[in-house]
Amino acid sequence: MQPLTFRGRVERGEGMARRLGCPTANIAIEQGIIIPALGIYVGEAEVDHVRFPSLICVSDGRTGVNLKMEVHLLDQEKELGGKSMTVVLLEKLRDIIPYPGEEEMAKIIRGDMEQSKAWFKSHAVTL
Repeated sequence: MQPLTFRGRVERGEGMARRLGCPTANIAIEQGIIIPALGIYVGEAEVDHVRFPSLICVSDGRTGVNLKMEVHLLDQEKELGGKSMTVVLLEKLRDIIPYPGEEEMAKIIRGDMEQSKAWFKSHAVTL
């Protein structure tokens, strides 16, 4: 997959990802923007001129209407509300799955985070 770059402002979300152990920065995807398939991606996020390895979810949310991007900075805890963010999707890890409940989803997300970290190690990406 060719890397795809998006820019946007971090918006306030519902806090569900934080409750599942994976705090995210939510970025609305504007209409007319071409995106890859919905799914979970490994990528990079740049905030304040600093790049971070990231786990990224591109979905249509629970409403099935508004596309959104949720960006988790691996091994980072930062307050990002209102900041501008550039996101680069590098590789798709998996498709979106139906929500199996909080406990099971938290387990799946932990696996996604570990898979993302392993991807960065195997690709020797220096950020």
